[in-house]
Amino acid sequence: MTLLLEVFLYLASGTLYWWWTQNLAFFGLVPNFLFAAALAAAILSGPVKGIAWGFALGLYADMLGVSVFGGYALTYTLMAYAVSVVKKHFDMDSFFSQLVAALSLSWLSMLFYMGLSLAFSRINPTGLKNFLAEPLLNALAVPAVFQVFYWMKRRFGIL
Repeated sequence: MTLLLEVFLYLASGTLYWWWTQNLAFFGLVPNFLFAAALAAAILSGPVKGIAWGFALGLYADMLGVSVFGGYALTYTLMAYAVSVVKKHFDMDSFFSQLVAALSLSWLSMLFYMGLSLAFSRINPTGLKNFLAEPLLNALAVPAVFQVFYWMKRRFGIL
């Protein structure tokens, strides 16, 4: 039963991201709910499950994108691994630490993905507007997504 609920949560995260980008984009800017879900899953679950969630959400982002296939999967997997290492030393459940983690990991993830895209396909997929504004939107989205994931973990025992 928990596996079905995790699949539902994965599909709901992807659907929310797709719907938000199609209907609620403001000047082409949207929070990256796939990044927020990967970060929340990495914080709440163990290292193996967090990395698996990061990889799966990264594959979903790769299917929606047109640049280097597998780039987001690698980026979110490395981000989930970094969170699993860091959460042993810091309290990642607090609001402030989630904001800091979302800001710093958003910028690092975007820089890493831009480096992959430039190295393999010689295109820059991220404009300056997205590079400056998306991490701030992600920092606002991560605590909300974390609360939903935390409620699902407490209520249904998933993650």
